[in-house]
Amino acid sequence: MKRFGQNGKSSSNTEKEVIVVETGITNESLWTSLKEEVETRFGFEVEKYTPIKRGWLNQKWKIETNQGVYLIKQYNRERIKLYDLQTIQSALQTQNRLFSKGLACPELLSYKGDLLQKSAEGELFTVMRFMEGRLIAPGHVSNEQIQSLGEEVGKLHNLLNDGTLSAKSETLFKLPSIEERVEYWQTELNKCDEQGLDQIRSLMDFQKTATLTFNIEQFENLTPGWCHRDLWVDNLLFSENHITAILDFDRMNYDYLEMDIGRLIISTCLQNNTLNRKAVQAFLTGYNNTNELSVERLVMSLRLVWYMESTWWIDVIPHEGEPPKRFQQEMVWLAGHLEQLENMMNWKKEEVTFMF
Repeated sequence: MKRFGQNGKSSSNTEKEVIVVETGITNESLWTSLKEEVETRFGFEVEKYTPIKRGWLNQKWKIETNQGVYLIKQYNRERIKLYDLQTIQSALQTQNRLFSKGLACPELLSYKGDLLQKSAEGELFTVMRFMEGRLIAPGHVSNEQIQSLGEEVGKLHNLLNDGTLSAKSETLFKLPSIEERVEYWQTELNKCDEQGLDQIRSLMDFQKTATLTFNIEQFENLTPGWCHRDLWVDNLLFSENHITAILDFDRMNYDYLEMDIGRLIISTCLQNNTLNRKAVQAFLTGYNNTNELSVERLVMSLRLVWYMESTWWIDVIPHEGEPPKRFQQEMVWLAGHLEQLENMMNWKKEEVTFMF
């Protein structure tokens, strides 16, 4: 999930074009430059390349070489300003450690001890082994795939928190009080009134109402630790029945493990405003094969994702593209079912459709 900037806003297509123009780089010249760098540094002969059109601003190419198939990922110069390079380098090092421990993730290539490369033109990029697999649309992951995913995420959380990385004194996400969140929604509602934004106003009013009745004390039992922080369907690859790769560790940091869990559940198990409870159970079973996850903690994870992300996706500034529309739908659905989640996790009942 691409949530960049201090306010968590994604960029519009217009902003993307401006960024490319401002850097003075065309895709063709960027590719030519990086191809030469990669061939020189790693001794490859690139026989075929295919641009990968996904993600926000960063450029990616699948390359078929005389030494195997790899992926080049270039970090956009404007977007990278929103990140701390040391944090990214630490995440890349951790990714390689996870790969060495058997986690399904790409192995990064090192040049002169560096995983984050810098070209002669100042472009930052990485080279990693290409991972086979296919993307699955939100809500369409099979029970077998999601059980496999649960096992891999349980393993991921174990490895990230095995003591190799030191715990931090506080998490990256600071929980706002109910009063702060209500004040935020009221400020946004006032903006809607001033601008005549009736449709988004109704969604914001719904969020404010849900916030007013929400019990934040349950978050006292959250689990701080190192986590991926960007686990959703666009960063997952699957075979017919299994997870084949967890991708994009750039946002990895010290936060609440429940963020990863809740984000995955809502991304993979919500379809047509219905929570697929069998898929949720499959994830729970898989995670417990390699780690520990109770139904109560799973429910809390979904509530945490709503509390954190609702202000990102329900906004007076419209987001373009299909993913933000999906994220907004998820936030609306969660706001309408915060108190029903425990009952939904009663596996003995036949699956029930809960509509907003």
